Amino acid sequence: MNAAKVVALVGTGGTITGWSPSSLDLTGYAETESQRLSLAEVVAAVPEIAEIAEIRQISLPAAPSHALDLPDMLGIAGHVRTALADDEVTGVVITHGTNTLEELAFLLELVLAPGKPVVLTAAMRPLSALSGDGPLNLVDAVRVAVSPQTAGRGPVVAMNGAIWSPRRVTKAYTAGSDAFRSPELGPLGFVDPDGTVIFHHREEHTPPVLDVMGAAVPRVDLVVSYPGADGVLIDAAVAAGTAGLVSAGTGAGFPTPAEHAALLRAVAAGVVVCQSYRSGAGRVRPSPRLRRAGIVAGQGLSPGKCRVLLALALATGARAGRVQELFDRVDGRTCSASAR
Repeated sequence: MNAAKVVALVGTGGTITGWSPSSLDLTGYAETESQRLSLAEVVAAVPEIAEIAEIRQISLPAAPSHALDLPDMLGIAGHVRTALADDEVTGVVITHGTNTLEELAFLLELVLAPGKPVVLTAAMRPLSALSGDGPLNLVDAVRVAVSPQTAGRGPVVAMNGAIWSPRRVTKAYTAGSDAFRSPELGPLGFVDPDGTVIFHHREEHTPPVLDVMGAAVPRVDLVVSYPGADGVLIDAAVAAGTAGLVSAGTGAGFPTPAEHAALLRAVAAGVVVCQSYRSGAGRVRPSPRLRRAGIVAGQGLSPGKCRVLLALALATGARAGRVQELFDRVDGRTCSASAR
């Protein structure tokens, strides 16, 4: 054990805790919550991590990641912040379900100041599976957490030997150990088979840190466009009291004419509307058309991440103009001095 390195391991459940009597069961384990291992059992099953650092376990209530809401994720962020404040802790590793790993990673990037390493990891196969990926993912995450190269970068995701940016990474496949991708950026780096942590590049900007801990997170809805879509879902969200709305438009970010009319009604009702895209990659720029409509351009963020940023921005009391500055700043392609 490397006594000079201390890693706080925050367990939130997920497939990495899954267990099945059959080593060939890669899906059925998820339907039996009683077949879940505790964080202590996972740590005991991967004794190699104790050779890298002293592990201090922080076991949080386990739940399927798709059952968590943003206040739940902010609760996780609070535990991470407490762990980081411990002078003895070198870095933090978080185990989480893959379904919403990208949202949690992005949220942490928005609420935690860069400093000590924060590394998220998960598994696509349960711990009992033949050739399960969880143990090596956990080992790699601890390696990344104790690497001096990781410090000051903000949170990162370590999966399948690659290191990913929370802002750009997405779960691109429903199954398979290589499920995570970053279509435009690619990985930030890798963990080589010998354990060497290699970063090939870093992103050239630092996102704003939003002070939302303890704040009420308002309702923000997401509507996906499709040919012939009307404005019923948008109007229903407004009627339900949504404070913000993300439109995942077709192609380069275009809702149908009926949806666009409903979005204008939402803006007139005081809802902050963000236009995103349903494509796998790209950018919705702040065009004159969107500016005239009073609609925030989601830039290069996916619809799900647009929703996270919009909800947290609204929790700070930001209105549409300030929200656009935040999206510009977080995306990194355009930095507004007033957003710093």
